[in-house]
Parts: sequence; structure tokens; C-alpha cells
Amino acid sequence: MSIRLYGLPRSSASRVHWALEELGIPYEYVAVDRAKGELRTPAYLAINPSGKVPGFVDGNQRYFESLAILIHLGESYGRERGLWPQPGSLAAEAMCWTVWGVTELHTFMMQFLYHGLDTPVSYGPEHRSKATADYNHGQFSRLLDALDARLAGQDCILGDFSLADIPSAWALIFGTSLGVGIEGRPNVQRWLEGCRARPALARVGTK
Repeated sequence: MSIRLYGLPRSSASRVHWALEELGIPYEYVAVDRAKGELRTPAYLAINPSGKVPGFVDGNQRYFESLAILIHLGESYGRERGLWPQPGSLAAEAMCWTVWGVTELHTFMMQFLYHGLDTPVSYGPEHRSKATADYNHGQFSRLLDALDARLAGQDCILGDFSLADIPSAWALIFGTSLGVGIEGRPNVQRWLEGCRARPALARVGTK
């Protein structure tokens, strides 16, 4: 198998896994065992030097960082399958919204989650900062408003569903499962329900 994805359940590898299912291309999913130290082996660190997921191999090329992998998949496989635009202005928008979903929406949401809603048990609530939670919630709310405006009058971020929808949709699917609210953004709510219902996402399941 020329394409291999190394991942953990409900991690950033899941957005890559979703993209692979949407594309319908052959790949191997390798569930790594963190408890056994599989993320720290020399072989794995040669793929992802951070010792995190995802790790990704396509032929002789190795990738890490889910955002880089998504862009690679879009440009290498998405165009012929109608899931990534041809070169031009819409491709530029695809690039921008894909990056935005990871570096903006997901980042501020996760900081709000950590400090405001769901600090990991291993750290404890004393690590929370109300000021940090409030700041990140404000930024996250602003970004939700921008996404709601983008989705006005169209089904998805680029009009039709594409890989550019996955970063933002996966962030919000994960966040809302832990109590993040998206109320008052009807376009986001409608779009997210459509993304949740995609058969490719159902095939990913909890992987």
C-alpha cells in the first residue's frame, strides 16, 4: 500500500482519515499504541519527528502535520475527484479556509476548551485561567461569526463540499461533543449537520 496513515482515535489524524475516505483512494490505517512507546521509535520519528500523530507516507514521501497532509491530498488527489478546486481563485480560497480551520478556529476553540470547559484530568482545574478562557472564547466567537457569514446562501465553504470543509467541521464536531456552543449561527449549524451526515465520516468512526 503506497499510502499509510498513522493515527490515534479522536486526534488530528482523524481529519486526515476523513479526507482519505472522501477521496476513496486506497490507503492503510495504522493505529499506533502510545502506551507501548510506538510514537517514540526511531522508525516513527523518521516520519514525524515530533513523536505525535498524524504520520503519513505517500510512496517515498513522508509527511507530518495534518494541515500539510490535507493540502497534499487536495492538490494530489482532490482535483480529479471534485474535492479540491482547479488552480485559480477558488483554489486560493480552498487553501486559505483549510489553513484557517486548523490555525484559527481549532486553535482558539481548544484553548477555550482547556481553560473554560474541559481541562484534562491529569492537570486539574487549578491550571485553568478564566482570563485566558474569556479571551479565547471571544476570539472563537468572532471566528464562528465569520464562518456563519461565509456559509450564508451556500451549502459549504466553497459552495459544494470539499476537503476545505474538513478542518473546521472536524474541530466543531469535536468541540461540540465536549460542550462548545455554536448557537445563534444558523448557517454553521446547518452546514455542520450536513458534514456530520457524510458517509465518509461515518466510516472513520472513532478511529
